[in-house]
Parts: sequence; C-alpha cells; structure tokens
Amino acid sequence: MDYRFLDRKEYAGVPMLKIEDNKNNLPFFIARLKQVNQKKHRHKFIQIVYISKGKLKHVINNNTFDVHKGDIFVIPPYVPHYYIDAYQENYEVIEFEFVPEFINERFSGDSRSEGRFMDFAYLEPFLVTEKDMHPRLNLSGGIQMEVEEIFDEILAEYEFREPEFDLMIKALLLKLLVLLEREFQKNLAGTADQALYDQHKDAIYRALRYIDENYEKDISMEQAAKIAMLSPSYLRYLFKQITHRTFTEYVQNLRISKAIELLKTRRDMKIIDICYSVGYNSVSYFNRAFRQATGVSPKAYRRPGP
Repeated sequence: MDYRFLDRKEYAGVPMLKIEDNKNNLPFFIARLKQVNQKKHRHKFIQIVYISKGKLKHVINNNTFDVHKGDIFVIPPYVPHYYIDAYQENYEVIEFEFVPEFINERFSGDSRSEGRFMDFAYLEPFLVTEKDMHPRLNLSGGIQMEVEEIFDEILAEYEFREPEFDLMIKALLLKLLVLLEREFQKNLAGTADQALYDQHKDAIYRALRYIDENYEKDISMEQAAKIAMLSPSYLRYLFKQITHRTFTEYVQNLRISKAIELLKTRRDMKIIDICYSVGYNSVSYFNRAFRQATGVSPKAYRRPGP
C-alpha cells in the first residue's frame, strides 16, 4: 500500500525521521527503550510499537490514547505522533522500524500470497490513519507471550548479527504480522465485517490490483466489478465496508500519491503532463483534487530545486 497521500503540507514543520538516521545501513531498526520521544515527530518508515512494561499516553494526530503493557500498534509513515509520560512510572517500549520495501516483495507467483504482501494486508488492520482510528490491539495470555518471544528473537538477531540475520528478522516480522492478523480476526469474530472479509477478500484484492495497475487509465467501478466477478452495486458496498473508502476515494488517493512522487522526483515534467500521466483528463479538476488532498496546489507543493 502507498502511504504518500498522508504526507500533508500542514505537517511540513513536523520533524521527519528517516531510516537512514539510525546509521546502521539497514532497511530496519529495532530497540528496547526505557525513554521514548516526547516531542512531536513523524517517520518516513513504518513503526511497530509494543508496550512491554508500564503505561504512557500516546498522541497521534491530536488524538490521545492510554497505552499500557500488552498494547501493540502501528504508526504509518508521515503521520505526526508523540508520547506523554503522564504516570511517572517505569515503562519499557519496543520499537521496530522498517521501510515498506523490507516486506513489499513478490514472494511467489501465487496471486493470493502476492496480493497479500503487495497490499500490506497483514499491516492494514492495525494501522492508525487520520480517518480510521485503530489505536491499539491489546494482547494477553498465550499470544502476549508468543509475541514477546518473537521480539526477543528479533532483538537477539539484531544484536549478534549472525550470517543472514536480516533474512531471519524478516521471517520473524512476517510471523509476527500473521499472528497479529489472527488476533485481529478473533476480535472481529461474529461481526458483519468478519463475514464480509472472509467471504469476499479475494474479490476485493482482485479489484485493488486492477486499480493499482491501471490507475493512469480511465478506470471504472463497472470494470473493477468484472475483474472481481461481482455486481457493481455489491462491489461498491463491499469496497466501502472493507477498505473504509469509496472506489472513487481510493482511486483519487492513489493518483494523488503518484502525482506527489512525480512532483518530487521529476522536476523536468510539467504539471500538465503529471496530471495526464496519473489519470486525470482535466488540469483544473486535478488541481482541485490535489488541493483537497494536500491543502496546496501542485505548483505550491513542488519544492524549489537545490
């Protein structure tokens, strides 16, 4: 999944941390911390946070949540957050940072497994975004012990760095995400969302893959419905229930994120060319959509060259 649409102009003054700041020449970093960052900041990477001792307050996008031992949550790229040591007691936090490319790979030719990894289905239920707040998943009992054992193994691999330690860490991360997804599904058990998710997951993945591969074209809900082998009206309903976005919102977010990438990396391209290359047929509509998503026009967003 592409998170660049979260890189809003109003966040420009919030310090951005990069994976390179860790200076370990790796696409990931993990640490057990007894002090956390209490200044507002954001990341250009994904961060999994596990509260292994004590409790804190966590502030993300001006929403404040109590987090305590057993809580695990994911901070997506670009979204500002920080902690407050409100309880004045000893705490311990495990932070696992990684760039999306660390798991964003084509693991096999099987379309189902490829879709899951490429679309970050293992991460999606735990992400905290601006519109859909999933502040934490609380672990207890056996699942808590198993997750803590996985973190201990990851920390040991990172510390001792035996041959192929990075592959071992990736394997442990994927195991962790699978276990968390299973726990998430247990929490959903018996709900309408669970039934929809189980019954139509593959159809939604086919529709999402169609959008991701054809966003620059004149795509439609009707064509996506054919790919998903569902009626347009039912796909429209499922899309909203499962992704928490309409078909149009998803397409527009994807197109805007692609435009942002081109504005940053292709300074030789005119804005009108970027507009057409990401699927818009009208420059005025592109400008309105871009301003609505980022708060500024494409011209203002494009930073001056060095």
